[in-house]
Amino acid sequence: MKINGFELFLVSDGTFKLDGGAMFGIVPKTVWEKYFKSDEKNKITLGTNVLVIKSEKKVALVDIGIGNKFDKRLEEIYEINRKKNLLQDLSEKGVDRSDVTHVFITHGHLDHTGWATMYNHDKIEPTFPNARYYMQEDTWKEIREPNQKTKPNYNYLNFENIEERLELLNGDEEIFPGVELVKSGGHTKGHQLVLLRVGNRTFVYFGDLIPTSAHIKPAYVMAYDLYPMDTFTRKKELLERAFEEKWTLFFEHDPSVPVAQLVDLENYRLQSLTI
Repeated sequence: MKINGFELFLVSDGTFKLDGGAMFGIVPKTVWEKYFKSDEKNKITLGTNVLVIKSEKKVALVDIGIGNKFDKRLEEIYEINRKKNLLQDLSEKGVDRSDVTHVFITHGHLDHTGWATMYNHDKIEPTFPNARYYMQEDTWKEIREPNQKTKPNYNYLNFENIEERLELLNGDEEIFPGVELVKSGGHTKGHQLVLLRVGNRTFVYFGDLIPTSAHIKPAYVMAYDLYPMDTFTRKKELLERAFEEKWTLFFEHDPSVPVAQLVDLENYRLQSLTI
């Protein structure tokens, strides 16, 4: 999509699987299976939808997939499946990794930060050599000071040798005209959204606050969320605005409905969109 000097499109780092019950928390399986069919291990297939925002000489990525720094055990656990990786998909759409100027990281979990770094022979280096990496300071603290519950959610190879490229935020901040990072909390303390305002249009990338279109109802909160009541409250607030202002919504982990608009607030009904 091209609009008022911006170009927006999605790229992918493939799919992976997580436990369906964990993805939907207290929502019964008989309900969530209307949206996601589980396999014999109760796992469901999730996407890795990365948003690309181009404006003048700026090229921004919103989250950066699951990456390739996995050992065999983790590959089997997450059942990663891809015909091409994020860098290959970017290249096919005309973006070289050296073109990227901004990387917006919603939070530090391994399925959102995979391509922050890459191997160059035996050395780990930033994947995007000309980019600054933006995250909340609380996210960096969560990465650096994990506990027994949170530590398995990170791949620490994703954060080696990037400190000089980090831009740590404390709350909401406009990064360049039209693009604002908004601290939401909920999923993690430092979780943030990306809001893009172009003319009279607003686009929002929810990260893991609303990971799929099936999580649109405020009560559909993941068991992975560290602050579930914050997730519930923030979702209600944001979705009221999204409905009133006709926002375009991006769902990072939805393999079938990555983009939609909320057309019925009472029943939280969505209309799928393309960009």
